[in-house]
Amino acid sequence: MAPLAWQESLELSAGLTRLTGAHYSEGHEMFIGKIVKSDSHINYVCQIYGPREVEIEPGPADYAFGRFVRVALRSEQPYDPRSDLNLALGISHEPKTYAIGVIYDTILLNPAFGSLGPRLSNETQVELFSPDYISEKAVLIYVMVLGIIEQRMNPGGEAEFLSTMHGVPLLSLELGSEIETMTDAEVRAFHFFSDQPEPSKREYLHMGYLPHIIAQRNSLLPMVTLRIIDQLEGLFPQNLPLLSIVKRNFAWRLKVETTG
Repeated sequence: MAPLAWQESLELSAGLTRLTGAHYSEGHEMFIGKIVKSDSHINYVCQIYGPREVEIEPGPADYAFGRFVRVALRSEQPYDPRSDLNLALGISHEPKTYAIGVIYDTILLNPAFGSLGPRLSNETQVELFSPDYISEKAVLIYVMVLGIIEQRMNPGGEAEFLSTMHGVPLLSLELGSEIETMTDAEVRAFHFFSDQPEPSKREYLHMGYLPHIIAQRNSLLPMVTLRIIDQLEGLFPQNLPLLSIVKRNFAWRLKVETTG
């Protein structure tokens, strides 16, 4: 993550729409945190950026339940801070590969909970007299990787999607990798396949990660699946009949598993 001084210089020089930690209007990405732990090859824990870590810290809506996010794969991590500037200006056309995931759980950490003894200073006084004090409060989100997508910026500065895969990626993610929200266009591209042979080649809605989700043992995953379908109904209105069938099946599955 670039220092705030570098962020400010980028903002002044290029008017970037991908400044770390900034809030954007609908249809733009933003970095919301970094990976701090993994529970498996596909399940990762991300710590959300807090106060003073970025210029503007992410809000709860930026890491909501069921939100799609992406993380650059290990071999694709940026090593030159100028690469973001080049990308924003449409100078770099090299493809980048991202792991695509969904947020399925949130944990709030407060180590001070349960410590009910007297305090010499309250929180306001600590911030005033000890600005270097490190707060141990944190927001953690759990992300399940659903697949990968490869894209590049074309000369016009727009994203061009080259390939998509649903399932388990070969490479794991790296500690410290930044997690980023996705635009509606990127979510559509991740679900719209066009791999059928000629002459019947056509684009179609694909949710190849569903067996991958079902195989996991977590009570929240059926609910996040329903949330994903709700989002896809808005993005693919032409596929409402198909999505309605899938949604009813998952709702029935959830009801059966809940009642035992």
